[in-house]
Amino acid sequence: MITIDSLYRYSGEILTEPEIINVIDHHYDEENHEWPVLQLIESGKVDPHSHTLLFDMHLHDDVFAKYKPRCIPLWCADEVETFKKQNIDVDWTNKTVPFNIMINKVRPHRIHLLQTIENLKLTNFTYSLPWQDNPYTNLAPTNYMIGTETQMPQGIKSGSITNGENYKQLLQKTVFEPSCISLITEPHYIEREALITEKTIMAVYGGTIPIWVGGWRCADAMRSQGFDVFDDIVDHSYQSLDNPWDRINKSIELNQELLSSFTISPSILKRLEHNLDLMLNGVFEREVRKQLDETNITLCRKHGRLSLQP
Repeated sequence: MITIDSLYRYSGEILTEPEIINVIDHHYDEENHEWPVLQLIESGKVDPHSHTLLFDMHLHDDVFAKYKPRCIPLWCADEVETFKKQNIDVDWTNKTVPFNIMINKVRPHRIHLLQTIENLKLTNFTYSLPWQDNPYTNLAPTNYMIGTETQMPQGIKSGSITNGENYKQLLQKTVFEPSCISLITEPHYIEREALITEKTIMAVYGGTIPIWVGGWRCADAMRSQGFDVFDDIVDHSYQSLDNPWDRINKSIELNQELLSSFTISPSILKRLEHNLDLMLNGVFEREVRKQLDETNITLCRKHGRLSLQP
């Protein structure tokens, strides 16, 4: 099995036999506008269709679609388990603001979101922006850090701190639980791929309605797993617009009224509880096992973590 992460760049390797290629994290080279994994499989001596492509995400509609990759949300399934170990005591009784944003690393669509919020003069929200300074807007950075992270000018490296610890100790009561809606900036926004990370997991834990800013069909991906994405409240038609910047802009424009003033009713709370229960009961792990069915790859646990075994 070949494992490829976001740092991989094609350097002339030639595949001479069918491989299991496990692609984790980002795999599009934004700087050079290239797909390194595509270069790898199409430069080999075997039919590119002969490889088993595993993408650690929920769906893929981009250049690899013709090779029928299996989308297995393995990292997401494993991440939910690390959150569960925190024994998080959920409290959704104090919803006081319409929405939240949680931004760590700089990405172009996140900068654009900050600027859009400022241009629209939206002020009633909770947020996390653990930067040393914010050169893009007037929104002040926050000091939401446990203390062992590595500080960067616009971002932090968490080190040994898990996302579950970060949520429970810093973000649960200050960012997510006081808000009604989460503006989620998942890493993928150029690619036509649905990637779900801890940002969405936190939004579910916090009892918030999701809007994915720039994400490709994230609402479809979650809905297909049984999650309520509140189509009767949120206009998710932004999610399949071809231009990523249109997806970013429309996610806000189509739902601007909600972001200005929104409250959660008891009936909505029950739907949010359904989402949390579904997630904690292993829906992502079941999807991984389903996608691995009829392959020679098994899902196993090593030292409490999920992994693949060819």
